[in-house]
Amino acid sequence: MNYNAGYNNIRGASPPLSYYFLPRQRLNTLLLVHSISSFIIGGVGYLYPHAAMLFFIMESDREIGVGRILTRLFCSLIFAQGIMIWRARKINDGEVKRAFISAYFLCFLFSTLAIIMEHLSNQGIVDGKFFGCMKIIVMMGLTAGYGWFTFFQPPLVFSLSGQHGY
Repeated sequence: MNYNAGYNNIRGASPPLSYYFLPRQRLNTLLLVHSISSFIIGGVGYLYPHAAMLFFIMESDREIGVGRILTRLFCSLIFAQGIMIWRARKINDGEVKRAFISAYFLCFLFSTLAIIMEHLSNQGIVDGKFFGCMKIIVMMGLTAGYGWFTFFQPPLVFSLSGQHGY
């Protein structure tokens, strides 16, 4: 079955947008979006750690200093995670890829629950304005995306090549 019937592959040309949503490419698309987001968030957070004040309420200079170093540490991990995800797209071993997906599902599930619980405790640590709410929505989206592949996709999806076949 040719999913790209009528698409003329010109050397160096990008595939059409619909290619990334084909059943055989959805997992690679999720990994692609996640890795690019990790590069952006990790890089911006490391270079501009004061951006964390959009998400957390810091009142004293000491809290700001602690927040700055924790933001830089966390963002360096997020950036490194982007590299791992980028390279995981090319893994052909279904068990290894499935392990990545399951681990990310649990990571984002517990992170989402932690953020929601902190928001509900209303102790004034986590900002509940626009960026705080967006943080919850993005985390829920990542949880749902990785959960979909963890529970509802057949094993064949994990062993598909990450190489373009268009």
